[in-house]
Amino acid sequence: MELRKILYVDDEPDMREIVVMSLEVVGGFEVRAFENGAAAIEDALAYRPDLLLLDVMMPGMTGPETLSGLRRISVTAETPAIFLTAKAKRHDIETSRLAQLP
Repeated sequence: MELRKILYVDDEPDMREIVVMSLEVVGGFEVRAFENGAAAIEDALAYRPDLLLLDVMMPGMTGPETLSGLRRISVTAETPAIFLTAKAKRHDIETSRLAQLP
């Protein structure tokens, strides 16, 4: 499978801009960025990403909660996911691992 399309969710506008620019300009990827998990889940079926890049700590729906929602969609049920965060505690890491379970 070729890694081409990335679905990226982060509530911080500055971070989204930097990550999207890096992935598109430097990496040559196609990126769809969202400020919240609900919008990303809504778009995932049509976009069919090859990779999920999710901020861990977001208001409303966290990264692990977003991943749980994406896992319930057929096209993203097994899509590789990466969590991106500035802060991580052991509890956050364990929660993120559990979100990947069926």
